[in-house]
Amino acid sequence: MNGRTGERMNERTDEQVNPPPPSHGTPSFSERLRRVNGRTAPRIVCIGGGTGQSQLLRGLSRYPLDITAIVGVTDNGGHSGLLRRDFGIPQVGDIRNCLAALAPDSSLFTRLMRYRFSEGSLDGASLGNLIVVAMIRMGGSLSAAIETLARDLGARHRILPVSDESAHICAELADGRTVHGEWEIIRRRPRSPIARMFLKPSIRCLPDCAKALAQADVIVFCPGSLLTGIVSALLTNGIQGAIRRSRALKVQISNIMTQPGQTDGFSAGDHLRTLAHYLGTEPDVFVLNTGRPPKRLLDLYRKDGSVPVRADVRPKAGLRVIARNLLEPRGLDVLTLYARHGKGLTQGPHFIRHDPDKLAAILWELALKTRRPSRERNSSPVR
Repeated sequence: MNGRTGERMNERTDEQVNPPPPSHGTPSFSERLRRVNGRTAPRIVCIGGGTGQSQLLRGLSRYPLDITAIVGVTDNGGHSGLLRRDFGIPQVGDIRNCLAALAPDSSLFTRLMRYRFSEGSLDGASLGNLIVVAMIRMGGSLSAAIETLARDLGARHRILPVSDESAHICAELADGRTVHGEWEIIRRRPRSPIARMFLKPSIRCLPDCAKALAQADVIVFCPGSLLTGIVSALLTNGIQGAIRRSRALKVQISNIMTQPGQTDGFSAGDHLRTLAHYLGTEPDVFVLNTGRPPKRLLDLYRKDGSVPVRADVRPKAGLRVIARNLLEPRGLDVLTLYARHGKGLTQGPHFIRHDPDKLAAILWELALKTRRPSRERNSSPVR
């Protein structure tokens, strides 16, 4: 409170940036994993990071699913990028967003995890990020910190960093240059095409990530940064092999807009081929948006060099394509709702988003159709 006026100071929480779904009560974890039609709830693993992943998790959390989020750790932008440089740790902002997305909205602790300062020297700083860093220092690893926080927050599902080790995503360019770091890749000049992505140093995935992938019914490659998010996670030692060996249905959700410095000029087909290149196999299902964002938002994105992803993927043998209008409802004041603070912090626009309810409904239907018997999932090999 402001002692001079008795009024709340100019505060901001990530609930305003990523508003939670309407509350329907806070069921226990066991209730969320109740048996569906006499069988164990479907297991779904979401791989990604950033806004796209946390947005999807909010939608999925309304269904009786057993959800595991595997979150990338190489982003070096924004407030968590500053913390990476100061403390030499994996990136914490994306996993903190996922944790807040799956925690009860009514909890004061959840609101604190979402709180972001909007003034003074802390402008743009996330209180939740600072809490995670403190827990790393107390517990020794990012995974241990998130496990403790998830338990104390009452998070209904599991959130795993892809690794406890710190690394940066790097790009080898067509002109022979090598660029280290996500935002260095995005802002490179001249913008020579990317020939190859790699991690430096090489890092290992958490064993629990491999186990979750082996036992999944559905594996989802979330919308978000394709090269510096999804591909970065796939380059973590142990992840590609675990996904390829898994009997789960593999689902890729294409981005709505291209990302400057990463997917300039990419169509939906380019997204599909890029994932297949780094994964070693195509997904089983490809989900793409057919809706047209409002002109005022397109004009804003165009200034940043971003345009809509062209929907050019067609069904073929072994690939199902789900093409629908997946945009959030018109009428939302997204310029206010999703505005981000933090002078000098590296961040891009996040105003055009998938509707989490529409995506969740698609994945729920797929999960029910592909769910395996419990004994089969529990016996899946983990190597």
